[in-house]
Amino acid sequence: MASQELATRLRDLRLERKLSLAGVAEATGLSSSFLSLIENGKSDITFSRLYKLVTFYGVSLLDIAPDTNAALAVVRAGERRQIHSPSEGIDMYLLTPDTDRTMMPVIVVYQPGAQTSEAAKHPGEDFVHVIEGRFQIEVEGNEPVVLEAGDSIYYKATVPHSTKNIGDSVASFFGVMSPPSL
Repeated sequence: MASQELATRLRDLRLERKLSLAGVAEATGLSSSFLSLIENGKSDITFSRLYKLVTFYGVSLLDIAPDTNAALAVVRAGERRQIHSPSEGIDMYLLTPDTDRTMMPVIVVYQPGAQTSEAAKHPGEDFVHVIEGRFQIEVEGNEPVVLEAGDSIYYKATVPHSTKNIGDSVASFFGVMSPPSL
């Protein structure tokens, strides 16, 4: 996602709710100065911080992603919405035109060494099937699990979890979040 488009959408969400930067900062645990940088397109945001904001605003990730043509029921490869986190080296491709469903399928691509910057948690369950590369997935309270191409994992997303590409090349997985919580 272009940082300016994300900045505008996040600022609009805050202003629609008549919230100050300080109020959002207090509610999400993110600093006011960081939120200002994000809203002005001067900083990147990690997926875990973006999850905090969309959860706080009560919207989905698709609500702030670029709109290609939400009226279509089919999502063509060239029309997938992309959420890009350069600081983490992660790209998420949304495989549905909206979140008015019981699950949200995605393809997620990690550059070599890329990892979620902090453990995430959200309502529901996650399913991950590795397409290529090697991932280490940590779910709090369990030993880290290493997955390779063809391997799958299913876990409660309400427990903090993180993912890291532990290989020397690009790694990707097909994932499903149920219910859509982004």
